[in-house]
Amino acid sequence: MVSAPFINQIVRPARAAGTGVVNFAGFGGSYGDALREVWFEPFEKETGIKVNMGVGASLALAKLQTVNPNGAEWDIIDLPNPAFITAAKENMLLPVDGKIDFSKILPKYVGPYGWSYTTFVYVVGRNKSLISNAEAPQTWADMWDTKRYSGKRALNNVNTSAVSLEAALMAAGVKPTDMYPLDLDRAFASLDRLERDNIVWGMSLQDPVQQIGSGQTPIGGIYTGRAIMANRQGAGIAYSLKQGIIGGDSLGVIRTSKNKNEAFALLNFIATRGDLSAKFVERTSYGIPHIDVEKLLPKDARDISAALPTNPVLQETALFNNAEYYAQHMPEVLRRFQEWQLG
Repeated sequence: MVSAPFINQIVRPARAAGTGVVNFAGFGGSYGDALREVWFEPFEKETGIKVNMGVGASLALAKLQTVNPNGAEWDIIDLPNPAFITAAKENMLLPVDGKIDFSKILPKYVGPYGWSYTTFVYVVGRNKSLISNAEAPQTWADMWDTKRYSGKRALNNVNTSAVSLEAALMAAGVKPTDMYPLDLDRAFASLDRLERDNIVWGMSLQDPVQQIGSGQTPIGGIYTGRAIMANRQGAGIAYSLKQGIIGGDSLGVIRTSKNKNEAFALLNFIATRGDLSAKFVERTSYGIPHIDVEKLLPKDARDISAALPTNPVLQETALFNNAEYYAQHMPEVLRRFQEWQLG
């Protein structure tokens, strides 16, 4: 999600073991603000355990924690599902072993090292001031139509996620049911059709908010949650749910964590609080696999469910990200993408 180095982007973590502190490595921005307001602050008040949050979470960071001779500086890491699967397979995470109560979490989201605590949807977005409702693009093929829509396109950089390649393949006519394994030759041919100079690559999830909201790219890929949060600040970003790409993030505890008990206490808090899960969905529009979320959403937040994976439009047209495929093939996908960029 964030490919910039972790150094100098973080707040200083607590280093002593068992300090009543848990250090959480995430991604920052408005999403990080939501994590703090909805989950961390109530947890701190209820338990007295301080949550120290930093940005720059990545598989590389998880690996660095396990080889640090002084032990991990970060206790919990937030990773895209494919990276999380890899981290678990490569012994970077602690098994849950009953330390988290998953009785209210949908079983398909739960694994031995943690759970996919949130889902999100990558969609075709547009600047409402520059592209009217009547002219609004609906699909990835529309976004690739450079004759109909002038200007540059925003796409997420391929690092821990390859949603831009999936979008490129759908723009080329590949159906979600035929997506995996990725036809990389066809994906890069599709990007060539869009043209390199016509693409502005976002290095973080927040970048498309600025790119589309400012009009730098009148059209581009964006996550619904980021768009909704930005619109609450007047960003003026619209999007289509057709052909949304659904993925998720997982939470786990670093194997060499110095604050294991505190870390599992926070994760258990997140997994069991349906009231706060509903508040998080209301705050961010991202999905939470807690079974009580829908009924706990306030009436004035029901419109948010349009952007959740349960929406019929998404059920009909969406691509559900294959995390197992990326856990196995992401190095090859990333290598091919880097070669394409240099070419």
